[in-house]
Amino acid sequence: MSSQLPSDLAAAPAAATAEPHWAPTGRTVGLICLAGVLVVGQLYVVLPLLDALAREWEAARSAVTWTTTCFGLAYALGFLVTGPFSDRWGRRPVIVGGLLATSVTTLLVALAPSLELGLTARIAQGATASLFAPAAFAYLAEHIEPRRRVLALTCLTSSFLAAGVLAQVASQAAAAAWGPSAIFLLSSVGFVLVGAAAWFVLQPRAPSPDPRTNEPSGLRASFRPFAGLLRNPVLALLFTSCISVLGVFVGLYTGIQLSPPDGIGDGAMLALRASALPAMIAVPLLAGRLAGVAPTTRVVAALLAAAITAAATIAPFGGVWVALCLLLFVAAIAVAAPALVQAIAERSGPARGAATSLYTFTLFLGASTGPQLANLLAGAGYWAVAGAMSAVALVGAGLAYASARVG
Repeated sequence: MSSQLPSDLAAAPAAATAEPHWAPTGRTVGLICLAGVLVVGQLYVVLPLLDALAREWEAARSAVTWTTTCFGLAYALGFLVTGPFSDRWGRRPVIVGGLLATSVTTLLVALAPSLELGLTARIAQGATASLFAPAAFAYLAEHIEPRRRVLALTCLTSSFLAAGVLAQVASQAAAAAWGPSAIFLLSSVGFVLVGAAAWFVLQPRAPSPDPRTNEPSGLRASFRPFAGLLRNPVLALLFTSCISVLGVFVGLYTGIQLSPPDGIGDGAMLALRASALPAMIAVPLLAGRLAGVAPTTRVVAALLAAAITAAATIAPFGGVWVALCLLLFVAAIAVAAPALVQAIAERSGPARGAATSLYTFTLFLGASTGPQLANLLAGAGYWAVAGAMSAVALVGAGLAYASARVG
């Protein structure tokens, strides 16, 4: 008995000081980014299908464009719910449940026989898809080793940006081979497979849970953090700055589609979009070096770079010049987005899930308003759209800089 006691006492400090069991970075980030492309891609898959869906549903093309608007609004508004849900019920159950639910709603879109039912299914699809992003951001912020966290967040936000190109290419190819419903059927199967993989890959609990998360139970308590987050002047400025990030990204590409720059024909449009994909790959590879820079500083610098490169696309130097500017522009956006979520997460305390839901809400609120601004200005020419997006990026940089001064 006496010989057992010292070993027990020796084991206790070792257990108390054991290192947290962080999630494996490679497979975790890879799986979550794959899911991110699949989820966010649903916002874009209908763009190449507008004419085909109009014929299939016997509806006007202008009416079919509401399939994008309905999804986008439901997607953005859903973020206000899903962050608190993941705080209360856990990141893994919300991520997996959201992916499986989106498989069902995506199948409903594929089977919709009319515009009215199609729009209803797209609203439901946007609502279920919104379960993913806030829980995914919070999961990476809690489960990935701190020195690799910037890389993980950068990869996730880059996957959201890459979805804008990849989803349209996949949708166009699938429609050409099997018809306009094919991309939704394929996506539905993809959601099931990724959801099942997530259940086995993701950890059920955070490695080092924050004791402050033991808050009062009840659904109303889950939504209470929003008020405190918005009363924080630093966070309020950062959330407002978020609107500019995807706002200028989607707005500039919408302007290129509606009123192309000089020297850009219809045949070069897809290639022009795809030319920015290298930036989405390169920025995550540089995440380790970027981690040494304060998140707010990264936001300000990146949005300033986005403003400069957006304005530079106006110069009449041809398609290669525009492609180079877009490459740098997308790289700047890919730096700004994860830096913002990191800056917000660092100041949100135990309400990290609610904070990331507000982050994703404002991010995609910008993605919804950016195209409308581009549509209003496209009649004046591409220069007006690019100039406006540059100005919006400057405003976002100013708000982020103000948050650093206030803080």
